[in-house]
Amino acid sequence: MSATPAGKPTAALDEATRPTVRLGLSLTPAQQAAGTHLRQIHDVFRAELTGLEARVGEVRRGEGSASDVRESVSQLAAALGAAGGTTLSQHCAQLCRFVTMHHSLEDSAMFPALGAHARVKPVVDRLAEEHVVIHEHLEHVDALASRVDADPDVLPDLEEAVGTFARVLRSHFTYEETELAEPLGLLGIM
Repeated sequence: MSATPAGKPTAALDEATRPTVRLGLSLTPAQQAAGTHLRQIHDVFRAELTGLEARVGEVRRGEGSASDVRESVSQLAAALGAAGGTTLSQHCAQLCRFVTMHHSLEDSAMFPALGAHARVKPVVDRLAEEHVVIHEHLEHVDALASRVDADPDVLPDLEEAVGTFARVLRSHFTYEETELAEPLGLLGIM
């Protein structure tokens, strides 16, 4: 996948070409904990995406006030332990940083351990490729979010970009959870 000259990603993920790794194991509750932990981490991001989509939609529809949106983002930032975060663009930037950090940890720590196993390697390689695609979407959302305060005409583009980003990230999370639950549990990683 590549980006257009304006920085807009050209496509979403090609879900049909994703490799799978089904080991057919019956994991113990202790082994299932690793997959559960990964899903719980992703659930935090899913909630963030839902909140971001809702706020962008509210602004787009002219519902609520700007101060309500800023208050919501401020509460969200406080819940995440982050300082500041009082505008929609700051919230987008914060979410981008968290997702990038999460994927960097997976790429540097979890994926090498899992990828050492031949049956899991194609899935791990694909997930790492998807991180690149997701990063392109993140950059696009961040670029639009940084402009929306000064240029409200950018809001429709931001709304579309956030929607695409959310679909791509949710799809990636589901794929990762489905394919890595068994290997994580078997190998005791997480």
